[in-house]
Amino acid sequence: GCGKLTGVSNPITIRASGSRFGSWMTDTMTPSADSRVWYMDGYYKGRRVLEFRTLNDFVTGQNFVQHLLPHPWAGTGHVVFNGSLYYNKYQSNVAVKYHFRSRSVLVQRSLAGAGYNNTFPYSWGGFSDIDFMVDESGLWVVYTTNQNAGNIVVSRVDPQTLEVLRSWDTGYPKRSAGESFMICGTLYVTNSHLAGAKIYFAYYTNTSSYEYTDIPFHNQYSHISMLDYNPRERVLYTWNNGHQVIYNVTLFHVIKTSGEL
Repeated sequence: GCGKLTGVSNPITIRASGSRFGSWMTDTMTPSADSRVWYMDGYYKGRRVLEFRTLNDFVTGQNFVQHLLPHPWAGTGHVVFNGSLYYNKYQSNVAVKYHFRSRSVLVQRSLAGAGYNNTFPYSWGGFSDIDFMVDESGLWVVYTTNQNAGNIVVSRVDPQTLEVLRSWDTGYPKRSAGESFMICGTLYVTNSHLAGAKIYFAYYTNTSSYEYTDIPFHNQYSHISMLDYNPRERVLYTWNNGHQVIYNVTLFHVIKTSGEL
């Protein structure tokens, strides 16, 4: 069941590879028997996605196929959801859904008003204006607009059409955020991408309210350029200065007794 984030484990380094910035992930929706890993090195103009058959193959760097995307990506905020890659098309605020099996773009759509090209990145820069994420309830995208004065907007997105279903203005300035991720409808924001960072802010979409938090996590290699929750595995995936790292999370479950509303 869902719960509130109360703790993050020590980091578990899976592999050291690639450049300082990048993204890696597993599908958030497939059965647990499917353990493919996708790997996207670099933060802009890249088109090469490596698909490893298993986590072990990823660790050893073997048994992968290469996908060449028809449009290059911007940032590191990509996510694999139900067999498709969702990413931000370079030099635009266009969201792209690329289907791995058919090797084709199924849909692309502009995010109205969303900043791009380092207009509203996270604190580390890197064209990280638009960040896709998946939690227990589906697909989300985090970005910001001029109308929102650079504060983080979080939107629920239809995975089939890429239409924005509903948006929330969190009030948190995106350039002051290190990274962010969704768990159980709550957006968690870190206050830095460097050493000493902590999970500092939580925005609850179910109540449209926020609170400041103080959840430490060990930023072992001192430069996080991607941080994403995988609801299937209940772990955070991160790219930290050329290291691919995971964290386990602790969620606090409130058990309602009968008679309570």
